[in-house]
Amino acid sequence: MLDFAIFAVTFLLALVGAVLYLYPASRQAAGIPGITPTEEKDGNLPDIVNSGSLHEFLVNLHERYGPVVSFWFGRRLVVSLGTVDVLKQHINPNKTSDPFETMLKSLLRYQSGGGSVSENHMRKKLYENGVTNSLKSNFALLLKLSEELLDKWLSYPETQHVPLSQHMLGFAMKSVTQMVMGSTFEDDQEVIRFQKNHGTVWSEIGKGFLDGSLDKNTTRKKQYEDALMQLESVLRNIIKERKGRNFSQYIFIDSLVQGNLNDQQRQSFTLLARMVSVSLTS
Repeated sequence: MLDFAIFAVTFLLALVGAVLYLYPASRQAAGIPGITPTEEKDGNLPDIVNSGSLHEFLVNLHERYGPVVSFWFGRRLVVSLGTVDVLKQHINPNKTSDPFETMLKSLLRYQSGGGSVSENHMRKKLYENGVTNSLKSNFALLLKLSEELLDKWLSYPETQHVPLSQHMLGFAMKSVTQMVMGSTFEDDQEVIRFQKNHGTVWSEIGKGFLDGSLDKNTTRKKQYEDALMQLESVLRNIIKERKGRNFSQYIFIDSLVQGNLNDQQRQSFTLLARMVSVSLTS
């Protein structure tokens, strides 16, 4: 009887241990606020899909839990940093296997080539210089576009509703697109055309890839591939134009042209930079 009791207790403890290990909802990120998985295999992917996009999911998560939050990307625990100060404390250019980076690069056909630590440091410096120099060179442009938007608001009657989110998104698209890719996008129609394709790609990155619906819908997949192809065509022309020439306006893509990258890497990283920058600016 005693032997059976010992066996029963041992079996029960082993069963509880197996459940705690195999079912991620019972696992917590030690010391990091966040949410537990909603599904054993997919973690919080259903929550991301229900939020409408990865960006909206992260915005809501940070509003609820603060600047450092955790969630589950499948069976993998992910920590999201929501402020620049926190990011500076934890950034590590040696680690390049982040699942989101892998997902984005896969969708944008980016090939990293598995660079060494020194190469990763070089690229990080290249990108940082690109952002810094682009901001310095285009500060007057930001002021000009800001003043144009302010004048537009001041022209409205006091009682008229201002669609702030829509206007700020438009401001972000116009300013960021010009700082990243140059004067081609002084024309509002060019910005709108680029944004339409950008929206198609970003929508599928935020949802279609995560829930697997992109590969199941041939119409949507063709729209996605056509939009990405048009974005790449625009970027190829800009890269060709900027190579070996000097311009009074320094743009982000110039840093990539000067760096030791191939055209596919330049195109992919420009799209990533533009996507993230528009979201942050708006």
